[in-house]
Amino acid sequence: MSKRIIAGIAIALGTAIGVGGAGATETGGIVNAQYVAPVDQGAAALAPTGVYAGAVTTSGGFTGDVAEGSATAPVTIIEYASLSCPHCARFHTGTYPALKSQYIDTGKVRFIMRDFPLNESAFAATIIARCGGAQSYLSFVHHYLSTQDSWAFGNDWLNQVETVGRQRGLDPQRIDACLKDGELFQSVNERRKAGAAVFGVNSTPSLVINGQRYDGRSDFNSLSQVIDSLL
Repeated sequence: MSKRIIAGIAIALGTAIGVGGAGATETGGIVNAQYVAPVDQGAAALAPTGVYAGAVTTSGGFTGDVAEGSATAPVTIIEYASLSCPHCARFHTGTYPALKSQYIDTGKVRFIMRDFPLNESAFAATIIARCGGAQSYLSFVHHYLSTQDSWAFGNDWLNQVETVGRQRGLDPQRIDACLKDGELFQSVNERRKAGAAVFGVNSTPSLVINGQRYDGRSDFNSLSQVIDSLL
């Protein structure tokens, strides 16, 4: 893959990660940088407490939220996650299945996954996850998280990220178009910055429950106690 694409990812990350501001860390230890939260009057529109509708870009990438669960659920949980974060992977293999079966599928919780990539491999994987459109976004996310060790940490990470896309039905031309899609890149980057500005997100995974950032433990028992108190 072209070095220009890798440079584009680095530039996109560089617009948000620099010196000053609140500390942004990927709790798996991939990134330990300083996050500059923008003063952006439109941040709340990009990071609402409900579903962000988004749009389809010229490459076919989807920029919006994909929600699980009932639209009338009394509790909405937004997860900000980086696909290369080991703690995010553990949340999705440990806490998420029980959360889905006991709360999401029963209409008690609406769950929204939001991208907060904190390194180059996570950013590329996010772009390809969104490349397939709204219908396949969550399946890509879960696949990347469950196979994280096979693609996120090696020197050949970009080829590995692309391989996942091809294996899951995206043709090489579509992948290339998405990785070059400036609108898709900007959407991911601006919404990540909005999450920091609106909710103070500075690590992954971060949970926002009914509009408030949750700073407690993310194991199922701790999370279920919070959910039950809101039902």
